[in-house]
Amino acid sequence: MPDLYTFGETMALFLTHDTDSVVDAREYERSTAGAEGNVAVAVKRLGLTSHFYTHFGDDELGTAVLNDFLAEGVDVSAVKRVPEFTGTIIRNPGTTRGVELTYLRKGSAASTITPKEIDVSVLSKSRWVHTTGITCAISSTASDAVGFALDTARKLGVARSFDLNIRRKLWSLKKARSVLEPLAHDLDVLIGGEDEYAAVFSESDPRKALELAYGRGCAIAIMTKGAEPVRFIIHGEYGQMSPPQVHAVDPVGSGDAFTGGVIAGILGGLEPLQAIKQGTVSGALVASKFGDWAGLPFGTNGRTDPAVISSMSGGK
Repeated sequence: MPDLYTFGETMALFLTHDTDSVVDAREYERSTAGAEGNVAVAVKRLGLTSHFYTHFGDDELGTAVLNDFLAEGVDVSAVKRVPEFTGTIIRNPGTTRGVELTYLRKGSAASTITPKEIDVSVLSKSRWVHTTGITCAISSTASDAVGFALDTARKLGVARSFDLNIRRKLWSLKKARSVLEPLAHDLDVLIGGEDEYAAVFSESDPRKALELAYGRGCAIAIMTKGAEPVRFIIHGEYGQMSPPQVHAVDPVGSGDAFTGGVIAGILGGLEPLQAIKQGTVSGALVASKFGDWAGLPFGTNGRTDPAVISSMSGGK
């Protein structure tokens, strides 16, 4: 049975290659992107097992993306092919201008996920369940599946994490708060950006927002803000940690790499502080390369090679 059970939408990513603008581009590189799938790959690369569930369209893009997961060794044996299309994202690298992206995902294959498709027999034997707010945004049935998976994990005593991950192109902040706030409780790890915590908990002070999360039963609450220090509360103790400083060429996907590094570290027996440090290294490495999976580190038993950690942390 897997170390990690996760599910959600993974898309075919088309990244402009010849210019930094989709408007002018004529050449694109295809890869794979999507929060939960990114985390599954990050955990697998660190030497653990990942089970990822989604729906792909019965189309060639679905086959291409599925093959990407197979090449990474992620367990996608339960993935379903459905009549709807495989979700797609088109964007520029963001090297000389801000990242602009276009989603093709309304009514996509993954939006047809429902609670009945969460395999409790696999979930119950997994060591960790990970979900995100993005899945809640793609459809009401997918949102119900997130709630079902988290509730089931709680009842079974399976460790669980939730990444707030608000995508404003998918829904309003008001709608996001109404759906995500009821889910953000009794978790082993809650992760989100400073703006996401503010939106969900209606609290703009970072420390107070983290304290609210802890008060709702989130044993570890982590708040990120790009290259700025990571704030967190671990079993009631507040702290901060500066991530490694790198030349960030593509920040998209770095948050998922951070999450994967934290989850893998905890599963690998690291103390929470060390797991967060490992997460910052994973995030920084991905931010330094183009693509959601490029730069994801490899490791053993959930732990990144110590030499990589040391080199990224200035030997500390």
